[in-house]
Amino acid sequence: MTTTDEENAAIGPSLLLDRAAVRVSSAVQRVLRGSGLTLERWRILDLLADREGMTMSEIASAVVVTGPTLTRIVDDLATKALVHREVDTHDRRRVLVHLTPRGRRLRESLRPAVVEAESAALSALTDAQRNTLSALLARLTDASTGR
Repeated sequence: MTTTDEENAAIGPSLLLDRAAVRVSSAVQRVLRGSGLTLERWRILDLLADREGMTMSEIASAVVVTGPTLTRIVDDLATKALVHREVDTHDRRRVLVHLTPRGRRLRESLRPAVVEAESAALSALTDAQRNTLSALLARLTDASTGR
């Protein structure tokens, strides 16, 4: 059953956002099946791939997980040799999380299929609409974090 624009207008934005998120997340989870990664673990590997270490609080904020949950996830990723922790040389009170070469290889092997799954999940939109959607969502998330 296809939902009309009129029906969507009667649905609150939080429900529409949740539906869209579930659609995209489900597509990515299908790609990750068999990789040993959950969606949260994938997001952390993907986040770390373009950075030279991040603090636990930076990661928690970026991937929207609680501190205790992130600690468990990072412990698991470290046990699997996908990430490692290192004391920040500029501030010894901080611990930075980095991808290991193994974690980087896993991320790089999965990335094309994840991008394709996300694209397929958003196939009802034109490229321009996807860009607009991304810009609007970034604006909403930046506003909610005070940036």
